[in-house]
Amino acid sequence: MQCEKQLIVCEKLEIGVESDYFGLRVCPASGPSRWLNLRNPLDPHRIPGRRLDLRVKFWVPPHLLINEPTRHQFYLHAKLDLIEGRLVVADQEVARKIIAYIAQAETGDCDVDVPPTHIYEECDKIGPQGEKPEDHMEKIIDNHCEIAGMRASQAEYRLLKEISKLESFGEELFFCKPVTQTNNAHNLYSHLLYHAQQVEEPTREDVDIDGSGTVGCLATGQSGAGCGCRLSTSVGVGPHGIVVYRPACNGDQDIGVEKQSIMYTAIHRAQPLRRNFQLTYVTGEGHEATLHVKMATSGQAGAVYRAVTERHAFYCCETVRSDVTEQFIRDLKLICTPAAAKYVGIRRSA
Repeated sequence: MQCEKQLIVCEKLEIGVESDYFGLRVCPASGPSRWLNLRNPLDPHRIPGRRLDLRVKFWVPPHLLINEPTRHQFYLHAKLDLIEGRLVVADQEVARKIIAYIAQAETGDCDVDVPPTHIYEECDKIGPQGEKPEDHMEKIIDNHCEIAGMRASQAEYRLLKEISKLESFGEELFFCKPVTQTNNAHNLYSHLLYHAQQVEEPTREDVDIDGSGTVGCLATGQSGAGCGCRLSTSVGVGPHGIVVYRPACNGDQDIGVEKQSIMYTAIHRAQPLRRNFQLTYVTGEGHEATLHVKMATSGQAGAVYRAVTERHAFYCCETVRSDVTEQFIRDLKLICTPAAAKYVGIRRSA
């Protein structure tokens, strides 16, 4: 069984007790990566390069993790997401602290005469992008020196604590158009942070979104250059529910980012219909509404469906440890009843 192979890997890494947080990911040379469906028989011929990556699938704050080896694997994945731009840190001071924690975990105490600049440079994508202040590197070194004597495991814990405060923590993004150098997670989160003051969450009923349309940010910023984003519609699936991101510019060329959040507790059912992902939910006013999002392929629609059902089952159902449930669903303990199984059950797919 595939799940047995994952368990063997987790046992070797000494994370077998908390293996449920992890999954196996297929990362092809081109096209979106995907989680391996552990309910299907393993077909090596459908795995590019016959290589699978063990990754954190269900993110939780570090204080909910029991074992240090589990926290270490969380740290390694978090560091990768930060460096590759899938986790965006808006505050420069927080970014410097995170870089200092990485340097402390990787190299130990800072030698002010020979600081680990190779680590600092590797983490250059962490924090606001663009021209850095002249004292940026000096402040990173100061942060690193301030935590002298901190154990590597403690530095890793502090980093995980910092990223658990980010709005995008634990969220998996699905873009309606192919991911490119401009249409990607880093640009989306940077766009949202850049225009945070103008973000609104409209209440919409029976929404039909064609994700094939790409929109750009046409307004000018304070510098007169604008943010330069070219982003398609995307769906974020996280610990609390789903978020539909639909960046748009209005007729006056002011930035408008449409961001619609739907909590798991409001969802009635979800299903993929060819290239469409369909979701029925209850609005804040108590009305039933339907969301349709058109993805690039039927496979992507199915991937969104699986992400929603798997995360709902993990974070909300009674089979999940109570401390995890209470952390993410404070207002209602949702129980997986036979009626709910219509959308909680995970379909058999590649």
